[in-house]
Parts: sequence; structure tokens; C-alpha cells
Amino acid sequence: MRGVRVWLSVRWWGRSGDSMKVVSYNSRGLGGVEKKAEVCRLVQENHPFVLCLQESKMSVVDDFFIKTLWGSVPCGYSYQSYVGASGGLVTVWDTFVVDVWYSVSFRHVLVIKGWVIPICQEFIIVNVYDPCDTTTKQVLWARLTDFVQNNGDASLCVCGDFNSVCAADERRGRSIVFIKWMQIILIILSMTVC
Repeated sequence: MRGVRVWLSVRWWGRSGDSMKVVSYNSRGLGGVEKKAEVCRLVQENHPFVLCLQESKMSVVDDFFIKTLWGSVPCGYSYQSYVGASGGLVTVWDTFVVDVWYSVSFRHVLVIKGWVIPICQEFIIVNVYDPCDTTTKQVLWARLTDFVQNNGDASLCVCGDFNSVCAADERRGRSIVFIKWMQIILIILSMTVC
């Protein structure tokens, strides 16, 4: 089953009004040549500043592997190994455009925080591979809520595979934890806007 190509252009309102392009993609495994080629095409077609991959199913990611996805453009990266039969996160960024200060990883989440160089804008990008289990999902989103509340000083982009539904009629046995979390985050963000 092929992943669905989704790219998201997030507008960071800097002095020049430029935008920052973040591409998020559930690869459903990057072990095969075809999958790597598909991601490489996605990068070449969209020229993202940041690439967030979910479900890499990779235990180790190295410079050679990243070059097969990103090409010869200088980049930085961070990854989280898969656990069990699924998961694994990879975040890659263009070091000409993005200066990443730190990367932090916790279960099902990979976070980068830094600066968009051309527009002088601080950012946080959260790459998520949300579990299907309702209890684990609740723990994850409670932790993310705390993280967002404690890092309200930067522009925020949360992307990934949420293994959730957007409307109750799509539900088919899954919880609506993600929807409730998004409502909480919107309330938090509305309180922090000047």
C-alpha cells in the first residue's frame, strides 16, 4: 500500500513575507529501493525546508541513507528508531535555510526547534507517529500539550500520521482523542495570542 503524498506549506510571517515549506509523509517503511526513490522524488519536486517522515521502520539512520533521500544539498537530520512492527520517525532539514538548535525525542514524537534563517523566525516542528491504542494516545497528547504550553515562544507546526479520524462518522472503532487534543491546543494558542 503506497503512502499518501501530503505536503504542507506553512507561512512564517517574517520581514520578507516568505513561507517555509514542510513536507510530511508516511512512508510505511523505507527499506526498499522503490520507497527511497519515491521519497527522493518527493523532495526533488517540492524542495522542502524540512521533511518529516513517519513509519520509517528503520532501526538506524546514517549520513549515507539520508543522502539517498535528500540528495547532495547540505542537510541535518534527526531520527527515532522503530519499535515493534511499526513506527520510526525521520526529520531532515536544509541547513542553508534552517538552523536547528536542538532535537528532542520522546515516544512516538520527534521535535526540532530552531530558526528560519531568511525570515528570522523561531520555530518548533513536531513530527508525530501516533499509536492506535487509545490509552497510549492519551498519554502522548497530554505530554504534547505540556510541551506546547512550555514552548509558546515559537511558531509551531505539528505534522505526522495521527492514526485518527477528523469526524465522528469516520470513527469505526477508533477514539477521538486527537480531535479533543486539537481543541485544547486551539484554546491554549488563543490565550497566548496578543
